[in-house]
Amino acid sequence: MKKTILSVLSLALCFSLSAEDEVIRYFFAPEALGEEDGSSWENAASGDYLGATIANAEPGTEIYLMEGNYLPDVNTNMWTIPQGIVIKGGYPKTMTGTETNQNWAKAGQSVFSADLDGDGKGDNTNYAFVYIGQGDPKSQSEGYYKDWKLTEIWGITFRDGYRLNSKYWGNMVFLQAAQADFHYCQFLNNESPTTDDSNGSNGAIEAWGSAVRCFDCIFMDNITAKGSGAAFQCRARKSDSSTTNPNDKGIVYFERCFFRNNIAFSTLTSTETDKKWGTYGGNCSLADNGGTVYMINCTVADSKAWYRGVGIRVSTNCTGYFINNTFYNNPCINKSDRGTNSGGAISAGDNTITYYANNIMVDFAKDDDFTSTDPVVYIQNASAEAHSAGYNVFGTTTNNSSKAAESWLATDKIPASADAVNTIESIFGANVFENKGGISDVIAPKADVSGMTIEALKAAVAAWPIDEMAKVMDLEKDQRGYTRAATTMSGSYDINGTEPDEEVEEGVENIGQRKVFDKGIYTILGQYMGTDVEALPAGMYIQNGKKVVVK
Repeated sequence: MKKTILSVLSLALCFSLSAEDEVIRYFFAPEALGEEDGSSWENAASGDYLGATIANAEPGTEIYLMEGNYLPDVNTNMWTIPQGIVIKGGYPKTMTGTETNQNWAKAGQSVFSADLDGDGKGDNTNYAFVYIGQGDPKSQSEGYYKDWKLTEIWGITFRDGYRLNSKYWGNMVFLQAAQADFHYCQFLNNESPTTDDSNGSNGAIEAWGSAVRCFDCIFMDNITAKGSGAAFQCRARKSDSSTTNPNDKGIVYFERCFFRNNIAFSTLTSTETDKKWGTYGGNCSLADNGGTVYMINCTVADSKAWYRGVGIRVSTNCTGYFINNTFYNNPCINKSDRGTNSGGAISAGDNTITYYANNIMVDFAKDDDFTSTDPVVYIQNASAEAHSAGYNVFGTTTNNSSKAAESWLATDKIPASADAVNTIESIFGANVFENKGGISDVIAPKADVSGMTIEALKAAVAAWPIDEMAKVMDLEKDQRGYTRAATTMSGSYDINGTEPDEEVEEGVENIGQRKVFDKGIYTILGQYMGTDVEALPAGMYIQNGKKVVVK
């Protein structure tokens, strides 16, 4: 039986927070409970109504999901998510009342799978399974991301997207001129196996002219054919790769995220040796004029592509910031021009600017098919710039920038010759990926790879031209969310890090475009101000989700 929004309007439950502020909350479970009116966990509405409820939600609506599997709107077979709402999943069956506190590092997941008929293959075919934006996903939005309120999504697994159409709409989540934050989400087994030679298909997340931030997310086993960016593809507004309007460009931000086995193919065949690989950016890609990418405390491992930035391709007129990351085994497959047109971890194209601090970027030692000069970081030509704050471990680099002599610092570990290449074997030894706390795996260097002091790292990053939306970055944590040592290690995992006190989110309160669930103090615009109230100038601040007035 078809469900419409008219069926579920009666589920709304309003909580008066103040005279001028009201929140509408819905509680859902895969199968209805109690009175089925969505007013509490005991009376959770059926997941059958969830798709229509989300599609018609007004800005400010909060939707809470018990862990389990959910199907999309039966009228469209997809999820349409408007701007300005909050969706939080993964709550256990033990929840009671209207309680929404959650330890997200230990929370479950609510699953949005595109495999609607259970045959192991996604059923979205021609469009992305999830659309975030304004209007029809088949149109090109006239707005800009700054026109809309922030959408937040927590604890959702997006999986099994399978899109055959070759347009740049992604195979799982497609955003147009949108602002969205993803927290503790997973993007798994999303695929675009197009055979169309005229156009490419793209990643698990495809964003046009959007501001997308991912915190503590996992991207694994995503595949794209005839294109680039299996995990993430960022394009300019309206997918216009020739735009000169800076407002058309997007922002992509990853913090404490884990990427593994995200692959760009040209043709999928039955055996590994017959596969033709995608052009570039096997894991993530910024198209020409796509915008800016930030990666902080992330691991990118075991990606594959033809050449040019298997881990991430930063294309023409784009910018990239890479801080405290580990890039592990991201090989270029092309045998004809590797070494001069490569970049296993990162490739930066025409008129790009890239920034590096405290990273480890290495591949396996080369065999007969791989020359020892294949660069892990490739700065494409004289128009590109690269800037280091130091303490990067690079396997090899090729730097064709006109400012190459100014790029790397004495503290960067760059091999002096082809015989002294930094490799996975030399940095990680026999160590393997495993869970050391947190939500995802990490890999430990075989010895202490000492990096920068936290204070030096903060000072270096403060000197870079960071966008306001990226000033939420937490440089004191590693990928697991553990507190880094005062002199930290290079890479995403600090062996000497200490586990923080258990953090439980206390309610839901927007602070500019930042959620605060720690002991830090922030301005109402989200700027971090330390932890000492006594040191603050007079004003209003936020700490632990509550207002603090300093007189």
